[in-house]
Amino acid sequence: MAEDQNEEGGLTESNPNVNTISELPAKKFTITMEFPLFIVMMGMSLCGAAISNILLYRTCVHALNHSVEECLPFLSLDKNNETHRLEAEVQKYATVVGTIRGIIEALVPAILSFFLGVWSDTHGRKPLVVWPLFGMTMSSMLVVVYSTMDNLGPWWFILTCIPYSLTGGFTIFFTGAFCYLSDITSSENRSIRMTIMEASVGLGSVVGSLLSAHVLRLVGNVYLLLIAASLNVIAYVFTNVCLRESLAGAIEGSVTSVLDFLLVKEMFRECFKRRPNNGRAQLLLLTIANSLSIFILYGIFNLEYMFTRQQLHWAMKEYTQFSALSTMIAFFGSFAGIGLFQKLLRRSDLVVANLGFITNIIDYFIRTFSTKTWHMYLGASVGSLRGLTAPLIRSFLTKILPVVDIAKVFALMSAIEGVCPLIAPLVYNSLYQITVTVLPGSIYILSSAVTAICVVSLTVVQYYRWNAASPYEPLASA
Repeated sequence: MAEDQNEEGGLTESNPNVNTISELPAKKFTITMEFPLFIVMMGMSLCGAAISNILLYRTCVHALNHSVEECLPFLSLDKNNETHRLEAEVQKYATVVGTIRGIIEALVPAILSFFLGVWSDTHGRKPLVVWPLFGMTMSSMLVVVYSTMDNLGPWWFILTCIPYSLTGGFTIFFTGAFCYLSDITSSENRSIRMTIMEASVGLGSVVGSLLSAHVLRLVGNVYLLLIAASLNVIAYVFTNVCLRESLAGAIEGSVTSVLDFLLVKEMFRECFKRRPNNGRAQLLLLTIANSLSIFILYGIFNLEYMFTRQQLHWAMKEYTQFSALSTMIAFFGSFAGIGLFQKLLRRSDLVVANLGFITNIIDYFIRTFSTKTWHMYLGASVGSLRGLTAPLIRSFLTKILPVVDIAKVFALMSAIEGVCPLIAPLVYNSLYQITVTVLPGSIYILSSAVTAICVVSLTVVQYYRWNAASPYEPLASA
C-alpha cells in the first residue's frame, strides 16, 4: 500500500517526501483525516439510538417472550410511558447481549494494537485507516441485513460485529489517524489540528444525532441503517482513493508481517526505558490518563440512552436531541478553550487537559442526580471542555517526545486503549444491571472516580514539568 510520495500537490501539510524522523515544516491547511472521521461518526450517531431500540424490541419479543403489541413501543420515536413496566427487565437482558458483543468487538483490536503502531513505522499509516473502515463498512451492512429479518433474536446481533473486530475497529482507526496527523503537522500547529480532528468527530455526532429522528420518521429503520452503511462506504472510498500515505518510502506489508513479536518487544523497550527527569513516569502517567478517559467512553457509550429512558423517561427523540446539543456544546467549548487558555492565557496543553478532566467530574455528578431535562443540559454545559482532554494529551506527547518515538508511544496508548472495550462494558454493564432500579446514575459516579485518577496523573506530570526550562522541553532518551 505504499504510495509514490515524489508527486507534488499531496494532501499533507508537510513536504510529502520527508519521513517522520525529523520535524516537519508547516504547510497550507488541507483536509485529510477530518472528512472520513466526520462521515463515520455521522453514520454512527445517525443509527445508534435506532439500533438500541431494535435490540430492546428483539429482546422483549424473542428473548423474554412478550407480545409484539407490548414490545412495539420500544421502537417508538416519541416520549411515552407504555414500556415503563417492562423497561428494567428488558434493559437488564439487553445489557448482557451488549456486553458479549462489546467483548467480541474489542478482542481482535486489543491484540492488533500491540503490533500495528510499530508496524506502521515501516509499512505506513494508511493501512491503519483503510482496513478498519473496510471492516466498519461490512459490519454496517450486516446490521442492515439483521434489521430486515424480524425472526432473528438479540443474540444474532452479535455476529454483525465480526468484520469490525477482525479489521481493528475504532482502536486501530484512531491510532492510524493520530499517527497520520502527527506525521503531517509541525509542533506549532499540532494542537489545533488534533483539536480540529476531534471536533470533526463531534460535529459528525451532532449532525447524525440531529438528523436521526427525522430520517427515521421519514424512511424507517432499515433505510436509516442503509444510509449509515452508505456513509461508511463513502469514508472507505475516500481514504482508499484520495488519502496519500504520510510516510515516504513506506513498503507494502502483508497480514503475516503484522504478527511479529519483535514489534511488541521494540514498542515496550522504547516506552519503558529510563529517561532523565522522570521521563518514563511522565509517559506512563499521560498514557494512563488518556486510556482511562477512553475506558469511560466505552463504558458509558451504550448505556447513556438506557439511563435517560430509565431516569428521565426519555424516548429516542429526546435523547438524540440531547446528544446532538451536548456534542455541539463540547464542539464550541473546545475551540473556545483553545482560544482562551492557550492563545490568550498561554497555558500549556497539560494544564488545559487537566481543566477538562475537572469539569468532567462536575458534569458526571450533575447527571448522576438529574431529575429534570435541564439538569442534563447543565451538566453538558459545565463539561464543555471535555473534548480537549484526548487531543491535548496526544499533542503534548508529540511536543516532548523525540520524533522517532512518537509512533511507538501512540502504539502503547493504542494497546492499552484496545483493552478498554474488553473491560469497560463488562464493568459498566454489570454495575448498571445491579443498580438500574435503585441508582442508574451509578455509572456516572464510577466515571467521576476514574476521572479523578486522570486529574491526579496529570497533576503529577505537571509537578515533574515544573523543573523543565519550558512546558515542552523534550524527554531525551537515557
